[in-house]
Amino acid sequence: MIKIENFSFRYPGEKRNALDNATLKIHPGEFVLILGDSGSGKTTLLRSLNGLIPHFYSGELHGNIKIDSVNTRFAGTQALSKLVGSVFQDPENQIIMQRVDNELAFPLENRGFERTDIIFRIEEVAALIGIENILSKNTAKLSGGELQKVAIAAALISYPKYLLLDEPTSQLDPNSAEEILSVLERINDELGIGILLVEHRMDRTMHRADKVIILNSGKIVAAGEPRIIAGEYDLDKMGIGYPQITRVAKILKLPYLPLTVKEGKKYITSPKTHHQDRKISKKFIGYAKNLHFSYPSQRVLRGANLELNEGEILGIVGNNGSGKTTMAKILTGLLKPEKGKVIITGKNIHALGEEARGKLVGMVFQNPRVHLFQESIYEDISFGIESTDTVEKIMKEMGLWEFRDKSAEELSGGERMLAAVAAIAVKKPRILILDEPTRGLSYRFRKILAEFLKNYGENRTVLIISHDMELIARICDRIAMLAMGRIIREAPAIEFMQNALLFTTQLNKVSRNILVEEDLKVRD
Repeated sequence: MIKIENFSFRYPGEKRNALDNATLKIHPGEFVLILGDSGSGKTTLLRSLNGLIPHFYSGELHGNIKIDSVNTRFAGTQALSKLVGSVFQDPENQIIMQRVDNELAFPLENRGFERTDIIFRIEEVAALIGIENILSKNTAKLSGGELQKVAIAAALISYPKYLLLDEPTSQLDPNSAEEILSVLERINDELGIGILLVEHRMDRTMHRADKVIILNSGKIVAAGEPRIIAGEYDLDKMGIGYPQITRVAKILKLPYLPLTVKEGKKYITSPKTHHQDRKISKKFIGYAKNLHFSYPSQRVLRGANLELNEGEILGIVGNNGSGKTTMAKILTGLLKPEKGKVIITGKNIHALGEEARGKLVGMVFQNPRVHLFQESIYEDISFGIESTDTVEKIMKEMGLWEFRDKSAEELSGGERMLAAVAAIAVKKPRILILDEPTRGLSYRFRKILAEFLKNYGENRTVLIISHDMELIARICDRIAMLAMGRIIREAPAIEFMQNALLFTTQLNKVSRNILVEEDLKVRD
């Protein structure tokens, strides 16, 4: 059992506790979903459970956390690793070996296991996770879903009693995300290993949990069964949100709150709808034509074509490894295609210098730290910008002004992502490209981002690469899908999603004429 007893922790230099007098019991074998707005203390809680706090992150600490009577304050991380396995937000930063089997063997070799025992454990865990066919593969060549599975396998190899995961599906396509969560369910059901999962995407996770923990400003404000928590608390107001289906049931004041598509089909019947008007801009700004690109071991693009319009928000979707990020880098001029060209406002993007390219196209990368390197995020966002009024305006629009004097390392993952978006958008490129911009964003921050991008896209072009189908449905005018090295389908957002099984919203899976809640006409 995990016992959290009046536990508080404050990072150096901070005015308030990241965790404040937390008290909770987590029973063996429970599947626990940890929810909270960005900066509510979720990652701090995981760090406290696996011993990173206080052994790697120092600060002011009160109270105790005991895992099977082992006190995390006094037991080292090596001792705790026998009880708790951890999978962090960025699996690429967790993987250290070049081959998958060596990655799995590494923690056991450090603990002095015999070679035969190591081989046995690798075979068992690989079969459980479903990675037998990639054991000899180079970790640098794994897809996002494969990387996440390897990270989970490496955390399980020590046979822990609890597995801690920090947003393991945030970068994955819908199919890969479901695969990972199904693996976690199997680990929980068949082995009785406790799962403690931090996630913002509740449509994927809420129905799987035995218990939901709600964090708000470092305090545990609720803990209980998911459907009861959803009914008793206003999770939208708390910045957490609901599964789309649950939110619609609350809007319709249904007596039963569905959590899944299956339940939604039973309880949400024939809702009246009215679709929002969506603009489709015809003001042509540029195009990519016949793009071909290969990495040393993989051919990625095979004649991709894309049209870009000013005043339009374009969503790019596709499975992990389909080439979405590669195409984006070609559009910005960071990569040069083997064949084909990119023309923006009549100019070949690859014939321009860096400064000229930056005025036409700006890109926000998946890892926000790429954009944040100054001593404060104000300095990051204002870097190279003459107008301080513009910087202040955009920071206030994105809810970042109160953090202006903080460094990127002092921010939550969601706050860092918004700061990265602001750092590129403040330069006002004609085309703004965002690669997985909702990674690490709470419901509140996703709403802020969506509103900002809708305003930005009124007279510029926004291109969003994302697996967040709710964001795509809410703000995109057109959707294009990349597969087999080319754009295989593009259509207005409504048409695209109404004719898709996976690349659509949870609501559309229930009723083919609803994408988002705004499409719902509430009965009088």
